[in-house]
Amino acid sequence: MNRRRVAFVEFPPAGGLYQFSAQLAAAMAERGHEVHLYTGPRPELVPQHPDLRVRPVLPTWHPADPKKIHPLLHKVRRVLRAGQLVVAWVVLLAFLARDRPGTVIWSNWRYTVDAVGVLAVRRLLRRSRLGLISHEPVLHNQQNTTVDRTGRVLDPTLAKAWTSMDVVFVLGEEPRARVLERWKVTCPVVVIPHGDENALRGDAPVPDVADTGPNVLFFGTWSAYKGIDVLLDAVPAIRAAVPDAKVVVAGAVYGVDLPALQARADALGVETHPGYIPAEQVPVLFGAARVVVTPYKRATQSGVVHLAYTFERPVVATSVGELPSVVHDGETGLLVPPDDAPALAAAVVELLTDAERAHKMGLVGARWLADVASWAAVAEKMDAGLLEADAARAGAGR
Repeated sequence: MNRRRVAFVEFPPAGGLYQFSAQLAAAMAERGHEVHLYTGPRPELVPQHPDLRVRPVLPTWHPADPKKIHPLLHKVRRVLRAGQLVVAWVVLLAFLARDRPGTVIWSNWRYTVDAVGVLAVRRLLRRSRLGLISHEPVLHNQQNTTVDRTGRVLDPTLAKAWTSMDVVFVLGEEPRARVLERWKVTCPVVVIPHGDENALRGDAPVPDVADTGPNVLFFGTWSAYKGIDVLLDAVPAIRAAVPDAKVVVAGAVYGVDLPALQARADALGVETHPGYIPAEQVPVLFGAARVVVTPYKRATQSGVVHLAYTFERPVVATSVGELPSVVHDGETGLLVPPDDAPALAAAVVELLTDAERAHKMGLVGARWLADVASWAAVAEKMDAGLLEADAARAGAGR
């Protein structure tokens, strides 16, 4: 295996995408590569490996920074953050020009400036391999995440950025098909597993599922497509069957009517934790849960499922996107149709009232994660994808 100098770029220094990149960067270092992770200030995870350097040099903001500000100040902050992102790209370009990595990997592009920055890197590092880990093949509107995000400048610029890639990594066959259809890329599009979340598990023992109360956890971003409304619709039926059931909804708020959602949750007696959840609180939430729910209306994949398996928790999920490929019905959890509150309630009750079955499912999920989706497995497939990109570039005479 050829030793590479690999640069991962993750502008936010915390959250699911950063956690993914940090753990994958460590796994690539473990395979013998020299790895640099460029990110923002106060990174949430800093994996330790002699061949990995986490470099918090980008002047971006932290997801855990306070969110509740006056509406007028919110508009000012958006302008300031747009400026920060531009400066962050300038800083990144300066570091890449100095360090000259042979491979640069991103995991998220959200704005036109991101696409412009990628094209600038392409011109700067003509011989380097550029890659994208496509967690979400299509951008979605920030205010209504069920709607695709488009723009007269954004669309063509993003298309150029996509087609400038030497390799794209996706987390399943369905997103692979969507990438090929939407962006018409000609580079290799390689499927990789998601990886585990052991970096968030911590050192303290995780309570056994069989020792928990009848607790249900929704964890992750509060977005319209995540189906929190369907979960709330299911709460009365869950409580009718299990009167002492506890339902917890925790995560950052993104594109939903928080006051209305909070009022409805309060009326149903649902415990809520709106806002970014620090890494040290994750084991507490998952350790108290008997079952984790992902009632999504659409999905490419979900890191929350892998997080649940990391804590040996079963999952009740909707049969959308790639979820059926990771939630094995009757083995690691239960699958229900999307937008079906009665079916969701019945599946949740099934596991709340059978702690031993929930326990066994959680263990099977943890074993599957270790066998199929470890970070070592992800890094191995990434290496194979980079070799495929090398061969494609050589075949094209570049």
